[in-house]
Amino acid sequence: MDDRSRVLSATVLGAVAGGVWGWLYLTPAGRRFRSQIEPKLDDFLRELHAMRGTVEKARTAADEGWRSLSEMAGTGAPGRWSA
Repeated sequence: MDDRSRVLSATVLGAVAGGVWGWLYLTPAGRRFRSQIEPKLDDFLRELHAMRGTVEKARTAADEGWRSLSEMAGTGAPGRWSA
């Protein structure tokens, strides 16, 4: 992609984002839409946070299991799932 295409793409993307922002914040229909979608976004973010906690617990459990297997095998290697 050459520089001209990048500039054109960035300009179009900026214009679309500005138009959406303007509609959401400057029109009555946009305000209604925001008031309808904000609780749903809050619920989604809450679920995402809960899922993140669940994944972390599963990762910890997998790490403990791997560590136990390694100890039984006598390798003493660190957990497979640890970061």
